[in-house]
Amino acid sequence: MRSPTKTAVVTGASRGIGKSISEALINKGFTVIGTSRKPENTASFERVTGVTYKALDLTDAASIEAFVESLEHVDVLINNAGASQMGPVEEVPLDRVRLLFELVFFGQACLIQGILPLMRTQGGGRIINITSFASHTPIPFSAFYASGKSALETLTLGLRREVRKYGIHVSAVAPTFVKTCIFQEKVIKDCSAYTNEYAKVEAIRDAAIAHGCDPSVVAAKVLQVLACRHPAAFYAAGRNAVIMTFIQRFCPSALMDKAVRSHFKLDRDPD
Repeated sequence: MRSPTKTAVVTGASRGIGKSISEALINKGFTVIGTSRKPENTASFERVTGVTYKALDLTDAASIEAFVESLEHVDVLINNAGASQMGPVEEVPLDRVRLLFELVFFGQACLIQGILPLMRTQGGGRIINITSFASHTPIPFSAFYASGKSALETLTLGLRREVRKYGIHVSAVAPTFVKTCIFQEKVIKDCSAYTNEYAKVEAIRDAAIAHGCDPSVVAAKVLQVLACRHPAAFYAAGRNAVIMTFIQRFCPSALMDKAVRSHFKLDRDPD
């Protein structure tokens, strides 16, 4: 996977994890096509030298179709673009949930559908979906975000079994907390019954993101996956990824539930 003739598509390439992945791939000799909604508005400090930037809006089917039609050859697809959302399940309007899913699931699926024919025709390829460890240990008030990432991860597991015979390898890389400027929509009603608990979770979660690992850690994991001849279906990445994976797999669900609530101080009386 280190040949300079290899072409990689990285969605959401102008910031955070996507930018770090693009830099890592350029340094390994890949030709990189990076996407953003409006690349013409991308500041110079957000651009990676050597990356070709193209417009792509994953919530717009026409934009996805136009982007796919502009591609001649794709060896690697990194589905990274996304956004986050916080809010009580009871209160988040479903139109906001649908828009979130368009970005973190349906748009990714549409892009995969468009690029798979190219990969089959050329005899192989790699698809890496950047999901989230939240799909395994959902954070309170981020249930919809975790559900979207979980859907993408489940798609990954099923898809890899469909396309293996065509030489296409599909994996999910699930970061833990990463220090990025990802857009995070916060939805809660005035005088909500959840105000106190939401505030506790928000403060703890935001602090965890602020002290999370550098996006380069996720980029290094992506390179590790690409270097594998037979990559696994799932890789966790980030601070405490190994121990969190172990706990998630072997900890009884009741104990895990109690631990999460305790960590976010949800078992205490409201202040």
